[in-house]
Amino acid sequence: MKLSIQWALFLFTLLSSGPCSAQSRPTDPIRRTDSLLNVYQQENEPGMAIAIIKDGKVMYKKTYGLANLENKTPITDSTAFNIASVSKHFTAFITLLAEKKGKLSLDDDIRTYLPELKHLPHKITIRQLANHTHGLPNFSEIKKLQGFGDEFKVTNEEGVQTLLGIKSINFSPGEKYQYNNTGFTLLADILHRIYKKDFNEIAKEYIFNPLHMKNTIALDDPDKIIPNVAESYRPNGNTFLKFPIAQMVDGSSNIYTTLNDLSQWAINFQNPVQGSHELYNTMQKNTVLNTGKTIEYGLGLQTEKYKGLDIIFHGGGTVGYRAYILHVPSQQFSIVMLGNKQGFEGLQIVYQLVDFFLKDQETLPPLPQKTTYTPAELKKFEGVYEFSPGNFLEISTEGKDLSVGTYNRNGKEPLQIIGDGKFKITSIPTASLTFHSGSVTLRIADFTYTAEKIKLNPPKSDKLVLNKLIGFYRNEEFNTTYQLVVENNKLIAKHPLNGDIELHPLTPISFYSTTDYFGQLDFKYNQNNEVTEFMLSGSNLFNIEFKRIK
Repeated sequence: MKLSIQWALFLFTLLSSGPCSAQSRPTDPIRRTDSLLNVYQQENEPGMAIAIIKDGKVMYKKTYGLANLENKTPITDSTAFNIASVSKHFTAFITLLAEKKGKLSLDDDIRTYLPELKHLPHKITIRQLANHTHGLPNFSEIKKLQGFGDEFKVTNEEGVQTLLGIKSINFSPGEKYQYNNTGFTLLADILHRIYKKDFNEIAKEYIFNPLHMKNTIALDDPDKIIPNVAESYRPNGNTFLKFPIAQMVDGSSNIYTTLNDLSQWAINFQNPVQGSHELYNTMQKNTVLNTGKTIEYGLGLQTEKYKGLDIIFHGGGTVGYRAYILHVPSQQFSIVMLGNKQGFEGLQIVYQLVDFFLKDQETLPPLPQKTTYTPAELKKFEGVYEFSPGNFLEISTEGKDLSVGTYNRNGKEPLQIIGDGKFKITSIPTASLTFHSGSVTLRIADFTYTAEKIKLNPPKSDKLVLNKLIGFYRNEEFNTTYQLVVENNKLIAKHPLNGDIELHPLTPISFYSTTDYFGQLDFKYNQNNEVTEFMLSGSNLFNIEFKRIK
């Protein structure tokens, strides 16, 4: 799962508040776990499946809630969930097995296997596909740009064809880390071409069958039937709405599995039957960028310190599905979680369970040194910060209060002091902002984003000749067209599927929107001062060319 930032401060206000203060506090970790999960369990709502593995055995598992609200089908340990980006380390695992068999090398140029991409300006390695340093634009944003959200049917074959049409890259390979789905989907296609089998058949041969994961499938077509599947839901006030997914690409997402099967996968991490400890060590080895900077992401697995413990993990989320797998190797301890309701409850539960069971092995971080700020000190944090082109966060102060909002939009969120430049976003249980000199880092769940402080001085719309920009603009790379019109002295981008996107001036030749995939438009002119094209950049997209066609 990779979270877009445009929603930044309003999308997850649906989340329920944490239960810590309401629950009883028995000392036995099993009883504490039961007590915690009982707080989250609500009648006639979606739910969750959780297992704890210790020393190669399942020591605890529990399911609650409904897999299907219409039929009131309960979630069981045999209910299948889409595990979203948790699928990525299955793909990385198979890739390393293939390398061991001499089928490929992590340092191979992907153009050797994908000649359709021979026009790309730089070598991209298989390793870079698996550690998110390849620089290719993200599949999800490409499909949104075309007008196809998660609910639109896309088979794996169709998705791969879209990616093989990529003509440019966001950055030079190895220069940056930018989490996205493109790399793993192309990696699955490379495996498909090497083994001459569908990705699901490869996964069955090398993971699912050896580990007796009999109810697990890598789905590549939304029309296929999945037995005992949990439906996906999102909160809507006091009720729930269906939240379907129909984009089924391999490698990056769309493995469906059950609590029992995913527990077998976690057991294999602790005591490998398939693969080896050496293989898993390769997967979790941190990535080093060309600059020498170290990223706590390996090949489909993330690493961090949590209260002094070295943890290895990966989360996944698509529409309402949630999945998480976490390992504490020093304790031979793992947690797996599956859910079918949009929100962060599962993530909160996983880390509370780590606290319950491994409290004696944890060490608390030192207390912050600075926990109070004068109005003048808070004023230094004030300003606009850019996460990606067109994606701006605005920090404002009022006396001793610090607030965050989306630039040029109504509404702001009060921040709560944690200390040493770190502030909690109160409406999002897993979110915080940490200020540095000239930048801020946003932490949401287990994702970290960095934004640079910038100065904006946009011109007034009435000072611009907007009519010069009117016209139809086409991108050949992804076969999509937008029309720019002026309505009420505002520049509007129109698309038959995406509707209207209001554009705001940044400079006399640049505009931005609050839509993540349509972040910033930089217009180009010819010698006659006529607009010929615009270059579009946004979240996980950079310099996508739209030529004016009329």
